[in-house]
Amino acid sequence: MGSAEQMGSVIETDVLIVGGGLAGLNAAIAAAEHGVSVVIMDKGGIARSGAMGGGIDHFTAYLETGEEWDTREAYLQNLGKVARGAVDLKVHNAIYCRELKGSIERLARIGNPLTQPDGTFYRTRSMGRDGPLSINFNGKKLKPRLADEVRRLGVRALEKVMTTSLLTRDGQVIGAMGFSIRTGDLHVVHAKATVLSTGRVDRLFETPTGIPFNTWQCPSDTGGAQAMAFRAGAALANMEYVLVSVVPKGFSAAGLNGLTGMGARLVNALGEEYMIRYHPHGSRAPRFKLAEGALTEIREGRGPIYVDCRHLSPAELEHLNMTLGYDKDTLPDFVRQKGIDLAKDPLELQVSEGAIGGPTGGLGSGIMIDERSAATVPGLFAGGDCTDQAGTCAPSVTSGYAAGKQAAKYASTVSSKKEIDWEQAAAERARVLAPMETKPGVHYREIEDVVQKIMWQGVGPARNELGLRKAIEKLDSVEPHLGDIGARDYHELMRANETRDLVLIGKIMASCALYRKESRFGAAHFRVDYPKTDDENWLGLVAARRNGEQIETSLKRLSYEMPEP
Repeated sequence: MGSAEQMGSVIETDVLIVGGGLAGLNAAIAAAEHGVSVVIMDKGGIARSGAMGGGIDHFTAYLETGEEWDTREAYLQNLGKVARGAVDLKVHNAIYCRELKGSIERLARIGNPLTQPDGTFYRTRSMGRDGPLSINFNGKKLKPRLADEVRRLGVRALEKVMTTSLLTRDGQVIGAMGFSIRTGDLHVVHAKATVLSTGRVDRLFETPTGIPFNTWQCPSDTGGAQAMAFRAGAALANMEYVLVSVVPKGFSAAGLNGLTGMGARLVNALGEEYMIRYHPHGSRAPRFKLAEGALTEIREGRGPIYVDCRHLSPAELEHLNMTLGYDKDTLPDFVRQKGIDLAKDPLELQVSEGAIGGPTGGLGSGIMIDERSAATVPGLFAGGDCTDQAGTCAPSVTSGYAAGKQAAKYASTVSSKKEIDWEQAAAERARVLAPMETKPGVHYREIEDVVQKIMWQGVGPARNELGLRKAIEKLDSVEPHLGDIGARDYHELMRANETRDLVLIGKIMASCALYRKESRFGAAHFRVDYPKTDDENWLGLVAARRNGEQIETSLKRLSYEMPEP
């Protein structure tokens, strides 16, 4: 039997935010501004956690300047073309377009405007967009300033606390529980509404450098929200897509948008700007096309590949070098230590490790949300990269705020919270803490190393039915060994629970990729046995739901009519 006394601290709140990254902090601001009590749980510190913790250099936005490409309609039309089959335009319109202007104003209000010192917007074009929709800005202190605003609004932050599971009662989400990665103390948060915002899924695929935490995006984002939502019965979508980028050889780092946005060219060993063979936008093509082009050039013997900035003006190079440091401090350091001067030397590139993320800019992979940012389970909302319809900086800001606002509205309709099922909580406590009792046990890295190899070999950029089935079979064989993982301290306990989530997410990804019998978005989902895109049968989202211990997949068809403002 479980009881409240066994669970450590029990905290009551109106809205719980799980994940204090870019989306989570904007969700907390929205909920607090709507007059409800708010608690954030984050396994890091909210000032620097998440994929944007070290900074960001661009924000995608249309500004209605009068240019044909700079309107809501043009933006959605382009997204519907580039992300056809993965984007739900009605949802994206609700969580991005309707929140965009207010979000730009909010960032300026908290002290991190998107403008340059002279008050103008510096805009560049990249990633398959029809116009210069990327606003370059100094986002080095964006997270700390959002954290300051959250605290000013009276939000309580439980930092260094890993959330492990959602609490449910009668088919509704009523909060979550987790533990301190420093002390092991358990925390139960009882809430009227819960928002998940823990980012995309990294650390699931083998890295080209062999260094597991040298990932293109944040290696602490390991699919916690997606795994928790799935176990609670919520539907996931866009989970079949493997997100790969093009990164400096030997160092997975963000910066491709900045490079191509400034006009850098991707060239092969023959000096050819090869991307024009793969997409009419050339080196400014969507990310999945840039990855597809790089893989093809290398496979066909025209590698290695490089990014060439030598044609850029001194002013353009100065701006580029500055913004590359906004996104990842260590990228300019890496370039200098390699002895590379971008004004004189091409920089060699490679294809990054895989992640589970939206197949193209603006989208995510994870919790299926509707126009109210709601998941398919009552009481649960989501924002940012852990959803199917929001990804990268700008949509994380807007969707996070939308989710927090909608969660606050929902919480205001709940007169009294359902009681916590303490037996459920006790069972979760035992599951989460089990690695501390398994000594010496298997180290979590031993499991992850195997899982990453399985995923890259069977669920990477080139897939077929046999490989996907074998991957699922191998992941099934790994699963019993999760109980053998031991943890010597609470930091390793966090890693052990991340590993459990990664195995589950890997099986969901492989199952969705097996179900979608077509190819879509180039390297993001290329089925060797079904190489063509098939809109007649597959124009829609593959949804994954829990059915007992099984993963159930289905198709939600999409239409591409222009939504109302």
